[in-house]
Amino acid sequence: MSEIERLLTATVTALEQELRQTQEAQAKTLSGQDQTLSAHAQALRQIRQQIASLSAQQQESTQHLQRLSELSTRLEPLLTRLSGMLDGKQAG
Repeated sequence: MSEIERLLTATVTALEQELRQTQEAQAKTLSGQDQTLSAHAQALRQIRQQIASLSAQQQESTQHLQRLSELSTRLEPLLTRLSGMLDGKQAG
């Protein structure tokens, strides 16, 4: 084997090794990014579930407040009459 062939073989071998190392490093980086992306996707799913739960709770609370408001509106005239009756008994 001539000196040029040995030099070319050594160069090709070195380039192949460098390429392999680069590919391995990129594969590790890609794997890490994939894990990070999966973790973010899971966190996003959990946040969406929490939002749905909070929205349902908010709707339930709104309905409860509406019922309480309606009850208060219906009780107000009765309380006014009762107060008047009590004031009348205290005066008499």
